[in-house]
Amino acid sequence: MISRFIIVLSAILPLVGCIGGIRDTTTARTATEILLVSTAAERAIHNYKVDPNLKGKKVTIDDSRYDSVDKPYVTSALREHLSESGAIIVADGSDFTVEVRNGTLGIYDRDFTIGIPGLPVALGGIGAELPPVITPPLSLFRRDTSQGWCKMQLWIYKTEDNTFVSKSSDLWGSSYYNQWILLFIGPFDSSNDIYPD
Repeated sequence: MISRFIIVLSAILPLVGCIGGIRDTTTARTATEILLVSTAAERAIHNYKVDPNLKGKKVTIDDSRYDSVDKPYVTSALREHLSESGAIIVADGSDFTVEVRNGTLGIYDRDFTIGIPGLPVALGGIGAELPPVITPPLSLFRRDTSQGWCKMQLWIYKTEDNTFVSKSSDLWGSSYYNQWILLFIGPFDSSNDIYPD
């Protein structure tokens, strides 16, 4: 039994070494990362029970204190949510202003691996100094988890005199994406709540 396992393993390992790397993106961020943060932001916004004072009133969104590369998407999603709840979104001449601030909007990555990581191998004796080559990792088991997290707050004041009206609680949203490798085979998606089925 053990000898058969060694034979099968010996046949698989050379193939694993030929897989090479996979490029996930040609842009600054992967589609998975963008989907994780945008989904987390949408969920945080949908956790906001819109103040009834805004229904039928003219509302301006002040996002000047919201700092994130994804600010345009977040602002648009907030505009939609307020509008669905009866607010009339305007640029000027509003009855109320909704100020939005960012606690966090980003990615948390972690992985767990049983196996041999990629190792640098020097290519010497060829005549020229070459950078080391990284061997492919050999994973008996690996789980990569990426999570998108958003924390934001909203507070409302009367535009005319800056009088405080209300404030949201901390609005949290999250999303996740997992990949698995088992016995050198994979990756497989196992938990996926950002891509369509």
